[in-house]
Amino acid sequence: MNISDFNNISMNGRMAYAILCIEKYLKEKFPDNNWDELSKLMWEVTSIYWDEWDNKFIEVIPEYLFEFNTYAESGFEEISEEEYNSFVMLLKDKPATVNNLLMSLHRIQEVYCYSSIPDNGKEASQIVLDICGILEQNNVALPDINAVTFSSFSERDGWGNKFDGTKLSLILNR
Repeated sequence: MNISDFNNISMNGRMAYAILCIEKYLKEKFPDNNWDELSKLMWEVTSIYWDEWDNKFIEVIPEYLFEFNTYAESGFEEISEEEYNSFVMLLKDKPATVNNLLMSLHRIQEVYCYSSIPDNGKEASQIVLDICGILEQNNVALPDINAVTFSSFSERDGWGNKFDGTKLSLILNR
């Protein structure tokens, strides 16, 4: 896979492909965990504004989730105490790779936040390729990119139309 493979895929499509990669990694490396709650949260990004999604998503990235010892100390505003406890149980003792993959979704959102998409979104495509590299290093086959080609870079100035990403989910559609 190379960067040009994403040229005609919208930002929403690229984000969806990144989520597919993460789901594939999680399912393969931790098959006994129930990833439904995290998967639902990740897929929300394809149907709402990315910055709104990221306000909640960032609170479950392990780097931030485990920064505090308790929910009360965290000052989190987007996830409930019940969600906090659930994500702590789910993500505790997971390798740094899980944090890095989830942080990559945040980085895709952050790179063009409140701006246009220069250079055909090359920077976001590179982040997706980095995610692909993590899967390859861990002997996890990449998902089929054709699953997201419906979301064209010609839609909404490169952002692509919103869609229900849960229909693509490898976790929620078992």
